[in-house]
Amino acid sequence: MSQSIQQNVELRLRTLRMLWLALFGTIGLYFALTFFMGPSEDVEPNPMLSLILIVFGLSTTLISFLIKSKLIARAIEQQQIQLVQQAYILTWALTEVAALLGMLDFFATRHPHYYILFIISAIGFLLNAPRRDHLINAWPKTPI
Repeated sequence: MSQSIQQNVELRLRTLRMLWLALFGTIGLYFALTFFMGPSEDVEPNPMLSLILIVFGLSTTLISFLIKSKLIARAIEQQQIQLVQQAYILTWALTEVAALLGMLDFFATRHPHYYILFIISAIGFLLNAPRRDHLINAWPKTPI
């Protein structure tokens, strides 16, 4: 791989890692917000709604892996590196849904295990970290 291509891949990877880190950090911010604000006292607990939110958060996180693999495969097949970036951003957005549902669970139901959704989202983010080989494989190959 030429020096120019390698530098371009590194630049794109650095950009993806910064976005990933920023979005991953929001999970901690959401948890800190719930920790310092405390639950509202006038909300009645609703364990069924909490269970529905956990299932939905888990399913969106699991679906994010399927979508990422399909979009990465298409990016490699079409040799379009910008599709790799789109795949990761869409994947992270779907993974972030679980954390947002954790906040909703905390404020709407006062469920004591609302943090499970934050954990699901954090694991999803850790497993969906940007990888260099996806960018290298999707880089357009120049004819010899």
